[in-house]
Amino acid sequence: MNRRECLLGLSTLPLLAGGAAAQSYPTRSPIMANGYPPGGSTDVAARLMIEGMAPELSGHRLVVENRPGASGTVAATWLTRQQPDGYSLLLSESSSFAIWPAMHEAGTKYDPLKDFDWVGTVCTAPMAFIVSPNFPAKTVAEAIELLRTPKSADLNYSSSGAGSIPHIGCELLRHLVGPSNQSRHVPYRGGAPAVLSVSTGETAWGVASLGSATGLLEGGALRALAVTSPQRFPLFPDIPTFNELGFKEMELNIYYLIHGPAGLPRDVLSRLNRASAASLKQEVTRERFLKAGMEPWVGVNTPESTRDIVAAENARFREIGKRTGVKIAG
Repeated sequence: MNRRECLLGLSTLPLLAGGAAAQSYPTRSPIMANGYPPGGSTDVAARLMIEGMAPELSGHRLVVENRPGASGTVAATWLTRQQPDGYSLLLSESSSFAIWPAMHEAGTKYDPLKDFDWVGTVCTAPMAFIVSPNFPAKTVAEAIELLRTPKSADLNYSSSGAGSIPHIGCELLRHLVGPSNQSRHVPYRGGAPAVLSVSTGETAWGVASLGSATGLLEGGALRALAVTSPQRFPLFPDIPTFNELGFKEMELNIYYLIHGPAGLPRDVLSRLNRASAASLKQEVTRERFLKAGMEPWVGVNTPESTRDIVAAENARFREIGKRTGVKIAG
């Protein structure tokens, strides 16, 4: 063997090793973390995805891990410290990859476009303007008028956490009401406890993901005056959209996306994307998403298209912050 042949042979070793590693992936169950406590819509979305992904991952069923805190940003920061080997994944919603990077006064410890590889798009979900069963207003127009009065001082509102997308929804609604509103924000550690507080009367109203509120709405423990999606949600056809009521600025869907640390091997990223897409093609999975108040994704679903969503949502929330003056502090 001459020197040139030897060098060529050596130069292929890293490629062969990388290819072999990718072919053997996964040899154990990857983690699918999320940034909220059990029971909220993000946790539900993660659990709905994992079973359908297993066949594309050599039968390995992902393990759901809850890492709540700071509207999902604690979990996102955790992900930046993990090895880019495909065994540490995160299912995030708009708060951590768009709202906090775009609207937090101090920013985040990560760049959502540089520090992560985006695997795939899972679903979207509308939010609902929810009120306690004994809330005096029956319509959005009546609620806005009520929240403009001094009585609003006794009508506190809940969200799934300071800086979460439901919190931004609440602040957009208060922006519509105007400066006379005296309601105080009561943040909770996740969607489930936030909607429960409204159903029990601990708080009077809130904006919550429809996924977090579905069970209590069906049981009559909550009322929803409007949803933030462009169209009425199939599970609740009687709930009007803000848009049809004349409040276009309240149109606000939540995106749920899967990502890993930046630097995932290309073959591993491709395999994870295939697994995610395969799960969403299963009819039983799609039905479960709809019953949980979320719409499974049906559009183009690649790592590139998912990254494009992240970029577009960051730009959108920067514009919302400039227009409304709403910022996240603390």
